[in-house]
Amino acid sequence: MTDRAVPVEVFTATHRISGGMYPGPLGLFAYLNRPMESSVEIDQAQVHALHQTVEQAELHPALWMVKSEIAIVAVGSRGEVGSTGGARGGYTKPFPHRVRILLCGYEIQCLIESAGKLDFGAAVLEGDRLFTAAYDAHLQAVLFPRVTVDTGGLLFNRKMVQAMSAAQRS
Repeated sequence: MTDRAVPVEVFTATHRISGGMYPGPLGLFAYLNRPMESSVEIDQAQVHALHQTVEQAELHPALWMVKSEIAIVAVGSRGEVGSTGGARGGYTKPFPHRVRILLCGYEIQCLIESAGKLDFGAAVLEGDRLFTAAYDAHLQAVLFPRVTVDTGGLLFNRKMVQAMSAAQRS
């Protein structure tokens, strides 16, 4: 495990949790997609319900969460997401697609990357990883409009995705 905590904002259906995760040398993407572990630990966690203000947060030295109940993990920059690439035949440069994603009471406008054209099945349904990376993201809670985050990178739970569409380029 690395000595550096990655500052994260974790969103569930009902709560927002701020704190730090120690993802290890492979990065946050690999840490959250480990198939043999179903929980994660957040250090110095500040927990509050989505309808509460940040000042009403409960403080916990350590908080353990079930990965399948996490909707979104937001980080400050693309680099903090970690490596998402796998081995591919030949050389393919990832192509960014601007999308709008609806999941678990949140709307996300972001970039996702693929080797070719946008493929909903490949991005959300195929494979066994739980989380997918997105970049240059704007997140907003549908029922709590003041809950917004603009971030360089995030990971979203593919099992919670309700819909995805290609967004207009701005």
